[in-house]
Amino acid sequence: MFITVEGIDGSGKSTLARALAERLAQRLGADRVVLTREPTDTSEWGRRLRRSEQEGRLSREEEIAHFHKDRLHHLAAVVKPALAAGKIVISDRYVDSMLAYQARDPADADRLLASMASEILEPDLVLLLELPVTTALERIGGAREARTSFEREETLKRAAAIYASRKGARYHRLGAAKGAADLLADAVAVVEERLKQRKA
Repeated sequence: MFITVEGIDGSGKSTLARALAERLAQRLGADRVVLTREPTDTSEWGRRLRRSEQEGRLSREEEIAHFHKDRLHHLAAVVKPALAAGKIVISDRYVDSMLAYQARDPADADRLLASMASEILEPDLVLLLELPVTTALERIGGAREARTSFEREETLKRAAAIYASRKGARYHRLGAAKGAADLLADAVAVVEERLKQRKA
């Protein structure tokens, strides 16, 4: 089962992904769960994207190309081998993050996804964390000028609108304003229900 955790910066994606992986490992066995993330730090494209948060962003076209190449590497090196071995893969960010932060609007996000859909793997479940932008900014904190370009209000608003436009049975929306423990409980319940459905 391939699970991705998505949402705007400040929504608690990384915290939930780690906690969910730990909880599932406790229940199913540590060898049954793989926690990963995008962009990766194992490809030249992923490392460049991670550095760009501090060194300055690439052009939109370069970012999209880097994300796609890093994703193909990620799928081949981590995700597909783990799934083939019968494991649950949890990824902190995946293609929906790229759509949210690199697309211009929901229609552009649809076009971008269509252009690469044949080369990537569709997640079985997308846990989409929903949080008001004002709350996300409060969590991020710091002076406006100290925030990265990914953490600025206008960027978060556009990303939130694109996330809100994503449709399909694989998406499950979770209110991220609640505490971490309650959010984890909600996520675990969703995953366990999906696992039951797959076994039925």
